[in-house]
Amino acid sequence: MKATTHFTKRTTAVWSTALTSVALTTILSGCGTQPASTAVPAAKPSTQSSTNLGTANVAYAGSLQLVNDTELGPQFTRATGIPYEGRGGGSFGIAHLITSGQITPNVFESVGIAPIQLLQPHLSTYAIGFASSPLVIAYSPTSPYASTFKAIATGEKPLSTLFTLMESKNFHLGRTNPNTDPQGQAFVMMMELAQTYYHFPHGTAQKILGGVNNPSQIFSEESILSRLQAGQLDASSAFLSEAVQRHLPYITLPSAINFGDPTEQSVYATAHLHLSDGKTVTGAPLELYVTSVQGTPNTKAGVAFISYLLSKNGLDLYEKNGYQLTPPVIYGNRNAIPASILHVLTNE
Repeated sequence: MKATTHFTKRTTAVWSTALTSVALTTILSGCGTQPASTAVPAAKPSTQSSTNLGTANVAYAGSLQLVNDTELGPQFTRATGIPYEGRGGGSFGIAHLITSGQITPNVFESVGIAPIQLLQPHLSTYAIGFASSPLVIAYSPTSPYASTFKAIATGEKPLSTLFTLMESKNFHLGRTNPNTDPQGQAFVMMMELAQTYYHFPHGTAQKILGGVNNPSQIFSEESILSRLQAGQLDASSAFLSEAVQRHLPYITLPSAINFGDPTEQSVYATAHLHLSDGKTVTGAPLELYVTSVQGTPNTKAGVAFISYLLSKNGLDLYEKNGYQLTPPVIYGNRNAIPASILHVLTNE
């Protein structure tokens, strides 16, 4: 996707086009088990036409599970009468399931543009970016390091103290799989950036991580924060939105290393990660994108879901759940976007 269209935030569109290069072009060779799904049955439909659209079947990055399944999905169904079904997983893993035909959602929400690019050109020709969620370090209030975490979070101790703690032999750190999940990739690259940002000795990031694919640190995106809440981990990678939704204490990171600020794109691009399949990933902002999936059942229901997501009601739910709304950006073919979605973008 090369064309990029920017809108002013939730107001009349301002069109501008620029060439966009996206460094994340990783293709998965496979991913684990098929993610579980959550269904919301239709309420009494508001119009007869809504009963004929089928189900909005939404595949999403696992970090979006709470906002989609507990708030956006049910509210969408109440507003439209269209049933909602959701399933989550690592964004690259979900993309692989879609391209291989193992799942057939009519909507895909991704962290980062690269997973959606894997659907091109047959299953998707556009994507709309609408929010970001920076990395934070969530921590357990029952951890033996909890008092130090709190002092770092409140600024009583410097943030560099956190990285010194994470080097400790008995420190239990959790992160997601960099081979299947953008958050897992960004966390590893965040360590690389932090090493430079804080002028740590060479090898500090490697010492903390114990290797990119260290199995003692890697957990699924759907389970990692539950393990943290259960006291099995001292600290974990997380999106700010996840920490807010789960009421977890957390430590914020500078925008230069948290992958949540699109204006820091050139800084993020200095970080690189080599994956198990030999591919190389270059750092990029962790923005949320949504697209409709072509050639799947009930595409009109999927379009209705995207229209609701990008409406004021939908975006308000994301903002309430800790996401930072960004001016909507179109990647790819603007002419392929259904008229109802364009109407929302230009009139909200």
